[in-house]
Amino acid sequence: MSDFVLQFDYRVAGIPCQIGVLNYDYTPPVSLDPRQCHSDLEYYGYSEVDYVVLDRRGRPAEWLQKKVIDDGDIIEEINERIRS
Repeated sequence: MSDFVLQFDYRVAGIPCQIGVLNYDYTPPVSLDPRQCHSDLEYYGYSEVDYVVLDRRGRPAEWLQKKVIDDGDIIEEINERIRS
């Protein structure tokens, strides 16, 4: 139906919507020893996420995307859903 890696129901500013994940890339930790890592990103690992806020019908909703102030919760939800 779509080119999303993942699509799920969510709420932005209390408004029901969906999140469509366009791209997801996870880099695991390099080592369990922090002295062998060049940065905290290598020690903890990191993910790169591209997503779009959609209306309830699955269409891009730019007006709702503008209401996202801090997307930390959205990224955390994406990480949890993809890793499980």
